[in-house]
Amino acid sequence: MLRWLADDPFGTLRKEFETILNQQVPGSTLLGLRAQSEPSWLTGAIPNKGDASKGTLVRTGVAFEFALSVRTPDGATHDLAGVFTWVGVNLHDRARTKQRTWFDLNGTLAQYGAHGELKTRMYFA
Repeated sequence: MLRWLADDPFGTLRKEFETILNQQVPGSTLLGLRAQSEPSWLTGAIPNKGDASKGTLVRTGVAFEFALSVRTPDGATHDLAGVFTWVGVNLHDRARTKQRTWFDLNGTLAQYGAHGELKTRMYFA
């Protein structure tokens, strides 16, 4: 299901974590990253024209708990945990496809999964 969002989803995930960490502290190095939960998914579709029993995927979102280790430029190592969320919309129209990610430190899937913020985040665009 992650391939709905990227051709190389695991490489893209790691790159997104590195980008987020470097926005906070430039020069940070991601040392380790692991999923701490099963993913929480939501999807949205529109009926196919001519066959309403089938649908076309138009949006999807995934949230999962993570733990990571990061080294800052001063050599300090920090262990962080939280919830990472990745949402894609307009997936049926490549020219209009948009994606967004969220990085909620110390969050839980109860707060940010399918029964929490993920429902709202599915409609960011």
